[in-house]
Parts: sequence; C-alpha cells; structure tokens
Amino acid sequence: MGQHRFRARAAVLTAALAVAGTLVGAAAPAASADGCTDPHQASGIVGKWGPVSKSNCAVFGHNGYKQGYSWRVQEGTNQYACVEGWGFDSKHTKGKWFSLGCGTSNKGTVPWGNVAANPQVRAKSMGGSIAVIIDWFQ
Repeated sequence: MGQHRFRARAAVLTAALAVAGTLVGAAAPAASADGCTDPHQASGIVGKWGPVSKSNCAVFGHNGYKQGYSWRVQEGTNQYACVEGWGFDSKHTKGKWFSLGCGTSNKGTVPWGNVAANPQVRAKSMGGSIAVIIDWFQ
C-alpha cells in the first residue's frame, strides 16, 4: 500500500521505568516475536513524557502518506495516558511529535510523507496511578 517495511532482527529490550525506587516495567515479548506487528510498549509517569519507544521496522512513505498508530493502556490497570506519535510534515522535515490523544485507548494518523524512518511513540500518565504502561501498534 505504498509503503515497504524492512523487518530487522534486533534484541528486544524491556521498557522499564524506575518510580520511587520500584521498577515498573512491561514484560518483554518472546524472542521470536515479530517486531513489526506485535505490540510495542511505552511508559511514563504523571505529567512527564516517558522514554521513547521505537519500532524495529522502518516505514518508507511517499508524498501524502500518513502513518497509522493505535494504542491502549495495558489491561487490568486503572491508568489513563496521553500519547504522541512521531511524524513529519513540510514544517518539520526532521520530525515532530503529534498528539494521538488521551484516555485508555485511541488510534490516529500522523503526517509522514516521502520519508524512511522508524515509527516511535511516547506516553505520560494522566492519573489513576503514578505510572502508565501502554501497548502500541503501527
């Protein structure tokens, strides 16, 4: 559909966030997991963007292409998040964070254009608990 994804074998790192001396982290996907289609994890604390969660797969766009993202707070938690996805537009040819909404889940697109890059997401907690962990898909 106008884009090609290169699948790269890379070590899967567990995204973790140290909060008040306690390690809060997402379980690492199985070593055989497909880094392009399986969920990625991102985390953050109240009011502060967490570390960037970057896909292992590059997306090759084209003029007018928009990159899709979807996300959800991990099940069984009382958490709310705000999430941003990385994209490119004519004013931000080196990239910019675009809002993907707040709540417990959402999906959306960001401008991408004629760029080859890896999708990435960041999140922050908006209440329910100090930290939030989300699963996101590209």
